[in-house]
Amino acid sequence: MKKHLIAVAILLLYFIILIKILVFKDMPLVRIGTLMLNFGGTHEGPANLTPFKTIIPYFLGKNGLIIASINIVGNIILFVPIGFLFPLTIVHSSWKKIIATSIATGFIIEGMQAFLHLGIFDIDDVILNGLGVMIGYWCFTLFSRFSPLIKKILIITSTTIILLIASIYIIAYYKNITLPISFEAGAHHTTLDNFKSLQNGSAKCCDLCNGTGGTGVIVAMDSLSITIKGKKGNGENQQIKLTEKTVIRNSAGIITKSILKIGDHVTVIINESETASLVLVCGILYK
Repeated sequence: MKKHLIAVAILLLYFIILIKILVFKDMPLVRIGTLMLNFGGTHEGPANLTPFKTIIPYFLGKNGLIIASINIVGNIILFVPIGFLFPLTIVHSSWKKIIATSIATGFIIEGMQAFLHLGIFDIDDVILNGLGVMIGYWCFTLFSRFSPLIKKILIITSTTIILLIASIYIIAYYKNITLPISFEAGAHHTTLDNFKSLQNGSAKCCDLCNGTGGTGVIVAMDSLSITIKGKKGNGENQQIKLTEKTVIRNSAGIITKSILKIGDHVTVIINESETASLVLVCGILYK
């Protein structure tokens, strides 16, 4: 009974963490060497109800290998713990129950994003999330077959690794040591917390692109769109549609499309139809 309650508590806590990360996009900028990945930010647009519409382009390398790997693998891995913990919370688990749970979990996360206008409902994310839950359940069934000794060794090893990594980051934080991988909360501030203020022109920030150099550089443009070339690791050209609702900002504030020029480094927030809701021209604002 005690183990059951502990499992329920851990599962609920983890689900809350998922909501915080995936629904409210409360995530820091991840810095891996010179590579900076920003997963924060909100965007709206039409829902994707066509299975594999966004997954297939990732496999074809449309947005670069790194971006594809993060989106596909990330949406799977984050849901593996749910599949592993779920059987511990119920008396009798089965593949039917876990399949229902995997589908429900994905729909809850995606539905909350759409309902709260913090993201786009994407059926492909539901598929990937569900796959993660199924993999977690498979890992649980495999783990349950191990002998008590093997289970004990795995638990001790995994716990030791987690504590070791946590200790390294705690020491690095207090000793001001730069690690190959770091997390910077400040990057999220511009893309999510100040999204609305960036739209109405009231936000004040020292760097609109958070020091990342932007999504890419404008290489072509017309009255209805801009074409940007991604940075190293994501170097393909991408055409971004502009509408009357697209907000464009540079160091002086909100500007018109006519101010944009080829060579500008920009950060863009787009929806699934690749229409920009916000375009930030990289530069220093309010020194």
